[in-house]
Amino acid sequence: MSVKNRFGRVKDTLSTPIERLERLFNSDTNKDNFAGLLFILPNIIVFSIFLFGPVLFAFYLSFTEWNVLAGEPEWVGLDNYIDILTPPPWEDGWAVLDNPTANLWWHAVIKTSTYTLGVVPLSISGGLCAALLLDRDLRNKRLFRAAYFMPVMLSGAVSAIIWRWILNQDGIVNSLLEPIGLAHNWSGDPSTALASVMLIAIWGGIGFNMIIFLAGLQNIPEELYDAARIDGTSGWQRFRHVTWPNLQNTYFFVIVLSIIGSFQVFAIAMTFAEGGPYYATTTIAVLIYQEAFQHGSMGVAAAMAFILFSIVFVFSYYQYRVRGNGEVNY
Repeated sequence: MSVKNRFGRVKDTLSTPIERLERLFNSDTNKDNFAGLLFILPNIIVFSIFLFGPVLFAFYLSFTEWNVLAGEPEWVGLDNYIDILTPPPWEDGWAVLDNPTANLWWHAVIKTSTYTLGVVPLSISGGLCAALLLDRDLRNKRLFRAAYFMPVMLSGAVSAIIWRWILNQDGIVNSLLEPIGLAHNWSGDPSTALASVMLIAIWGGIGFNMIIFLAGLQNIPEELYDAARIDGTSGWQRFRHVTWPNLQNTYFFVIVLSIIGSFQVFAIAMTFAEGGPYYATTTIAVLIYQEAFQHGSMGVAAAMAFILFSIVFVFSYYQYRVRGNGEVNY
């Protein structure tokens, strides 16, 4: 039985759920959608069990006080978040800058922000310059590309071990600098340890960014460069008015990915100096690890992880909303 509603459309009034399902799967489009859903269903199940489920459990843990070896979690509400964020960093004249133990969380945030400000611009600009050079017709171009990309194939821990050996008190760098009186314990001095970690990250990040930029450069139509040459433009003008506008989406992707990765840096800092000396390389991820597995404070570590997630999410969402998918302007 059907009647017309106030818009003049026919509406089933006595249709049963079974009849609705039959009509749903009688359509060819709906059949294809259902078949596709069946294909991705195993992935959804695995994602829910092994990823989404642990995330929800960690969110619950962030409101508890729990040690893995000490029984059941004890509900403490927002106490973990309050303890992490207080005292604020500006209290006592920014004492956290000189005394990390005043609040390790804010100290880690400052160190991670410093790391980000140093690594992201240099790794992106270095990757772009390398991509522009290797996009030309050069001899042994593939060899150079492989050489630049080789650090990316090494894990962060392996890279940190190699550079710790190079920058050690008795390392290769000091053996070269010692004759001119510039030898220094680069990894053991709190004033240079973070800079050493930044050097490792830049060394490894340039190759990855280069590959992304190369992909973007190769998608730019050659006709645009030909038209620009006919107009008598210089190399800089072609870069400014042709290359750069067409790389905007690529650049947006690289900068967002680089900043997210820099806020999550762990393997390099942990392997290179284990957060030291004197908390000099204690980034947010390193501090979370130390709280969870060295101090046994799973609840506090989970709360820190979700604060970090909030920072990364807000930044990524803001960048997406501001940048969006704008059109290229020449």
